[in-house]
Amino acid sequence: MSSRAMFEQYITAFNAHDSATYSSFYAPDVVLRNGAGTTLTGAEAIVAYYTSLRSTLQRTIKIKGFVAGANNFAAMLSSQFAVIAPSVHFAGQELVAGDRVLIESIALYELRGSCFAAISAETINRNIMRQETHAV
Repeated sequence: MSSRAMFEQYITAFNAHDSATYSSFYAPDVVLRNGAGTTLTGAEAIVAYYTSLRSTLQRTIKIKGFVAGANNFAAMLSSQFAVIAPSVHFAGQELVAGDRVLIESIALYELRGSCFAAISAETINRNIMRQETHAV
């Protein structure tokens, strides 16, 4: 399977909150550093972090670009975080239910066989959309 097809399966599982599937893409000692600078080690720590996050925010990721190397790849990602809790501190702001945060990031994935050994993300752009400014 190509690294692009593998990554698409991973993102589909992540967006569906299917932690059993998306965590199967992680090497046992995977290290993730997200765009906010949080570093997590191991599949269990990553799943626990995103499971906890889902109690306040709903995240959807879209792949905007993809470049593969021999044992790594880079992806341009667009993430939308929708606030579902009454109040949450996120992206350096106090947000309320209905607010959204749109984040564009570049993520580098190092592969070990067919698993992610390391993931490092950098935020490129962040746009906070307050509930009262949501246009339909």
